[in-house]
Amino acid sequence: MRILLVGATGFIGRHLLRSLAAEGHDLIATSRSGSGPQLPRVRWLALDLEQLAQRPDSVAWPVEVDLLINAAGLLDSDLERLTRAQDVGARRLFNLAAANGVRVLQFSALGASEQPDVPFLASKAAADAHLLALGVPAVVLRPSLVLGEGGASSAWFARLSPWPLIPLLDTRAQVQPLHVDDLVAAVLALLRQWPEQPVVLPLVGPHAMSVPQLLDRLRRAQGWRPARYLALPPILLRPLAALGDGLRWRALNRQTLRLAARDNLASPEPLAAACGHRAAALESRLVGWPRRADSVAATLRPLMLLALVLIWLGTALVCLGPGYGWGLEIMAQLGIAGRPAAAAIVAGALLDALLGLGLLWRRWRRLALLAQMGLMLGYMLIISLWLPHYWFDPFAAVGKNLVLLVATLWLWLSEPSANEGTR
Repeated sequence: MRILLVGATGFIGRHLLRSLAAEGHDLIATSRSGSGPQLPRVRWLALDLEQLAQRPDSVAWPVEVDLLINAAGLLDSDLERLTRAQDVGARRLFNLAAANGVRVLQFSALGASEQPDVPFLASKAAADAHLLALGVPAVVLRPSLVLGEGGASSAWFARLSPWPLIPLLDTRAQVQPLHVDDLVAAVLALLRQWPEQPVVLPLVGPHAMSVPQLLDRLRRAQGWRPARYLALPPILLRPLAALGDGLRWRALNRQTLRLAARDNLASPEPLAAACGHRAAALESRLVGWPRRADSVAATLRPLMLLALVLIWLGTALVCLGPGYGWGLEIMAQLGIAGRPAAAAIVAGALLDALLGLGLLWRRWRRLALLAQMGLMLGYMLIISLWLPHYWFDPFAAVGKNLVLLVATLWLWLSEPSANEGTR
């Protein structure tokens, strides 16, 4: 079968791409850039649903496509972007499929027709309704929370899992999470046994659970005991969610606040009746992910970055403030006095501040980390050659730079490149 897979570089799309290729299907995979993993039986096509919404002629439909799978999705607080990508762009994609006599598998979201006040779900529901009205052979899959390596939500839960006390938006709402392997298995089952009529099918795990119960399962898979959970008060969450809308936060905004506070449940029976597939219990799939070391690293990384920002900015403030006189004394020990000494202290402080601020922007972070290591090594070399007595400070102020160097090196090695960060 020749399959057009839209959104092939997303979380769900990546897993589908590899499995469908391994099953022997020919794939035309799309991404915004038109590039992605090079696999046998896969060729790439540039397709951007937002662009398609604005320019219907921006995509030429490939020849001899048997099935369209739309795995593109956008959880964003920008209503206009959601409408373009998930509603208007998806509708035009479905129109092209209908005009070419191609059946369609649409990935929607559980609750899409039931929560019109959530823009993400409302835009999905509008596209779903349009597809079903076209009269083409179509399946609308509405998955619950999908977990597995590489997912944005999965990474967030893994990052939360190491904490013994975990603050949450809500601790009571129920979901039915499933592993991404079960989602892929459901798609393969549908390809073997396609429903006779257009249909909407929920795709859910077998067990309903709260977010604390979900996190405890992730903790158990990593060897930790159950945690304690704290529901953040609405009086704090509401202004933060409003701020999140303004700053385009993905994890906290009015939309995610509504989603977190509501049950999102469905029966697995319709999917089982349609193609015979039932998702396995989530805990039976938690092998290889989440990994304890990765979760701890993801948890500590932002804390270490914050610590480095505070250290470098704090050093700059100290050098220009209460430590200015001490700096002049050190410069005097190096044989530098007067205006050159003052200029050196001010320049060093400004450089420290610049390197601290550089960590706040992903585009400049790798360069800032590399420069920090170079500067620390330079300072340590100067001290070793001309001020060696500072190595014998009882508080080991210079020696502790070795620990800071290792931490900075780890951050630099684990920092994604600019291309990876925007892919």
